Amino acid sequence: MVRPASPILRFVLILYLFVFSQSPTLGQNVTVTARVDSNNILIGDFLPLHLEVRHPADRNVSFVGVPDSLAGFEILRRDTLVAKSTGGEVIETTTWTITSYDSGMFIVPPLRVQYRNPGETALQFAETAPIPIFVHTLPVDTSQAIKDIKPPMGLGLSFAEILPYLVGVIVAGGIVWLVMYYLKKRKRGEKFIPEAPPRPAQELAMEELRSLESEKYWQRGKIKEYHSLLTDIIRLYIERKFHVMALEMITDDILDAPQIKNLDAETKAFLKGLLTLADLVKFAKFQPLPEEHETSMKSAYRFVELTAGIGENPSSSTQQPGSRNLQPDSRLTGQVANPVSVEAGA
Repeated sequence: MVRPASPILRFVLILYLFVFSQSPTLGQNVTVTARVDSNNILIGDFLPLHLEVRHPADRNVSFVGVPDSLAGFEILRRDTLVAKSTGGEVIETTTWTITSYDSGMFIVPPLRVQYRNPGETALQFAETAPIPIFVHTLPVDTSQAIKDIKPPMGLGLSFAEILPYLVGVIVAGGIVWLVMYYLKKRKRGEKFIPEAPPRPAQELAMEELRSLESEKYWQRGKIKEYHSLLTDIIRLYIERKFHVMALEMITDDILDAPQIKNLDAETKAFLKGLLTLADLVKFAKFQPLPEEHETSMKSAYRFVELTAGIGENPSSSTQQPGSRNLQPDSRLTGQVANPVSVEAGA
C-alpha cells in the first residue's frame, strides 16, 4: 500500500508545480507537456509518462537528446509516436514506461523539443515542466515476528506445456504397436507390408503387344527381332496364365502341353500359326510378306482375347512346382531382344 506523502514533501510538490506552471514551457506556437498517472508509486512499480507536443502543421518538431534513463528512473519502454491533425494543428503523443528501484523523491527532468519557425534558421526550443515523483517502500510492521519468505506460487500446466509429452506418448505407443504388428506377421510367416495383387496375365500381355506394335520393328527391317519379341510375349503370357514353362520349350512341346491341347481348335490355330512363322523367320531365314507380319500380330491379340476368360490360379504369383515366379520381362517393353536368348527360348 502506498503511504501518503509527508507535509514537507507535499509542500515541495506544490511549490514545483506552482513555479513551473508559471514558467513558459513552450516556444512560439509550440507546446510540450508531460504528465503521469500518479506522483506516488511503490519501488519497482511501472509508471506511464505521457508526453504531448502541439504545434502548427508547418513545423517539424523532434525531441532533443532522448536519454536511456532519467535522473533516478529507468526507461523501460517507449511507445511509437502517434500524430493527428486538427484544424491546422498537429498533436503528437507518446507514452514512456518508467520505474525506480530506489525509494525517495525523484524529479522527472524537463524534456526538450526543438523546431524552426518558417523563414527562420535559428532553432527554437520548448520543454516540459519537471515532475516530482515519490517512490515508497513497502510498509513494515516491526511489532510482528519475522516470518519466512513465501515459496514461489505454482502455476497450472498449459496445453502448450503438455503437448510435447502427449506427442511423445502417442509416438511411443505407435512404435510399440508397429513392433507387435511386425512380430505377429513374422510369426505367421507373412510379409510386414502386404504385396499388391498381381496384374492379370492378359492385361500385361495386351500392354506388351501394344508397345511392340507401336515400335514398328518389321517396318524398319527388324524382321527377326519383331517375331522373337512377339513370340516371347505370348510364351510369357502362357507361363503366367497356364503355368507352362513356355519360354524354355520349343513350339511342338508348347502345343503338346495339356493346358494348351485342351483349348478349342480356333485358339490353338492362332497360337500355332504365329509360333510356326516365327520359327521359320528365326531359323530358316524366311522373309514373310507384310500381310503375314500383321497376321501374326492379330493372331497374338486373338489368342490372348480368347483365353482371357479362363480363370487364373489365385496363387499364380507364388512359387509352385514346375513353374517359376515370373517378373515382367524388360525385353518385352520395346527393347531389342538378345538374339541368343530369343533363339534359345524357341
